[in-house]
Amino acid sequence: MKNIAFTLFIFASLILSGCGNDDAQIKFENQAYSEPSNFTETTFQGDVVRLDSDDWRISPLYIGLANVQPIFPNPVQYAANINLEVELSGAPVSSIIELGYLDASSEWSPLQIQDITSDFELVTFIVNTRQFGGTAEQARGIHRLLLFDGNQRMISYGDLLIQ
Repeated sequence: MKNIAFTLFIFASLILSGCGNDDAQIKFENQAYSEPSNFTETTFQGDVVRLDSDDWRISPLYIGLANVQPIFPNPVQYAANINLEVELSGAPVSSIIELGYLDASSEWSPLQIQDITSDFELVTFIVNTRQFGGTAEQARGIHRLLLFDGNQRMISYGDLLIQ
């Protein structure tokens, strides 16, 4: 009888610990889908000038498994390139990482997909801001970028200002 009670206790503990992580991930993703309100200012070399504490945090599923450097430069002019570096440290990302954003009508707009060949890898996204709109007027403004693994699990998010 003691073994059954112990087994039920272990099973319940595993379920509850998994629910907490799922709840934290859901909360993180809800924050990611909110309106962008600020951005981390960075130089052309990637140095942080001003930090927005909401930008480029790591999701609960990837804490300790991924590290994201803030996008640079930020702000940026139209038709310029931006860079985003993602360091993987044993992350189970399912062979790809996808970077995209929500456009003005809240539709998903993919920017770039990177193939992952190792669980320990430095991945660099280089994206031209023309991808945010065919004209400078369409692209200007603050954009929320979202980073997902191959199973559509969010890794991180942050904001970009195109001037």
